[in-house]
Amino acid sequence: MRIQFRCQHPGLVLLALAALTLTACGAADLVGDVLGEEKDVPPGTQMTADEHDQAVRTAGLVNRLRVERGLKPLIWDEVAADAAYDHAVDMRRRTFYAHVNPSGMTPQDRLAQAQVDMTYFGGENIAHGNEGPDAVMHAWVNSPVHLRTLLGPGLTHIGVGVHDGAGGPWWVQEFFVKYED
Repeated sequence: MRIQFRCQHPGLVLLALAALTLTACGAADLVGDVLGEEKDVPPGTQMTADEHDQAVRTAGLVNRLRVERGLKPLIWDEVAADAAYDHAVDMRRRTFYAHVNPSGMTPQDRLAQAQVDMTYFGGENIAHGNEGPDAVMHAWVNSPVHLRTLLGPGLTHIGVGVHDGAGGPWWVQEFFVKYED
């Protein structure tokens, strides 16, 4: 098939060709990304069962590491896990990879907005593209900065969010201290 374009805006031609090529190659899900559409999970959506399972397994690996190093295991916090997941989705939707989002919200801001009951914020680990809990933990354990967060001696709680999607998965761990009454 031969297509001839006559257009005053060559950039639009390239964009249209890219969309046609992706669609023809069976990559229709990526067309939204090329056209700048948000074709993903809306904010506030819960993790899928598989994403939640990966998040809980990741927290289990964190606790195994902590116990091996003589530290107390962390308590799972579902509200913090939801906030972590929202950040993972946000990184995918707005195509950024950082602890502070493009709106300037820090991890502490996001946890406060989600109404996570905490006394002290201990840190956040993020990762992108690691396939599965073992792979992401391997990466974090082999990074001195991330390992320091994983092994924070006074930490008490953890929330993990995992978002699978084109170009992912995105991983977010929230660590904090919550003094129990």
